[in-house]
Amino acid sequence: MSAPEPMSLQGRVVVITGAGQGLGEATAHVVAALGASVAVLDVDGAAAKRVADEVAATGAPALAVEADVADEPAMAAAAAAVVQRFGTVHGLVANAGVISWTPIEDLDVAEWDRVMAVNARGLFLGAKHFGPPMLAQRAGSVVTISSVAGTVPEARAGAYAPSKAAAIMFARQLAVEWGPRGVRSNAVSPGIMRTPMAERFNSDPDALARRLEMIASRRIGDPAEVASVIAFLLGDASSFVNGQNLEVDGGMMQMLIDVLPRPGVPEVKS
Repeated sequence: MSAPEPMSLQGRVVVITGAGQGLGEATAHVVAALGASVAVLDVDGAAAKRVADEVAATGAPALAVEADVADEPAMAAAAAAVVQRFGTVHGLVANAGVISWTPIEDLDVAEWDRVMAVNARGLFLGAKHFGPPMLAQRAGSVVTISSVAGTVPEARAGAYAPSKAAAIMFARQLAVEWGPRGVRSNAVSPGIMRTPMAERFNSDPDALARRLEMIASRRIGDPAEVASVIAFLLGDASSFVNGQNLEVDGGMMQMLIDVLPRPGVPEVKS
């Protein structure tokens, strides 16, 4: 058996939700550069159009789609628009997400439901409506974007971490149900990146210094670095990777023991 061509997405149609900024935007550019046609889906139609126009300017086919991932009629219409334009779907990057900085005791039901609607219900609706073309052709890849907070609780964000844990399990559920039908499903859990969602922390010098101490690579990630891992999971180079959660965090999740006080133990040189 010959090895698959590394990282090529030539001829593939990839749908990316939440692609109007941040990681979704970076992913749109990365997969387009690898040969994919890209459907840029975002609740902000103007942002989706901007990204799609930028992708199209590089020569890659692109379509802007305005849709709320938590709205089933909107997602059904979005899927129909993508299939009408490109004929099928080969990959779905379920990236759209929101965060609420509210401790559990102060979290009202409406806010819990808002976070869960986008971060969990949105995954289900994306798979439900963009999955059928992949199942019909018995080939495709779904990449669900979780977070390191899907494995480790994020204090004072009472709905976010549970919703991201759901994202990891949803990816595994799809792998079991759709794997026998030719469709792979995996999750990616980014750590700290330079995105609009994280800018309030990364722009604070003291907070940034403390964050860097918690990352083995001692730097903040660029969204394009995470997007490259997503692209790997979309393509044939990852053809036997299914049901996995890849942490792309510069080693942050491995730092627990290193940051514990250990008098008399030599420090790791930075």
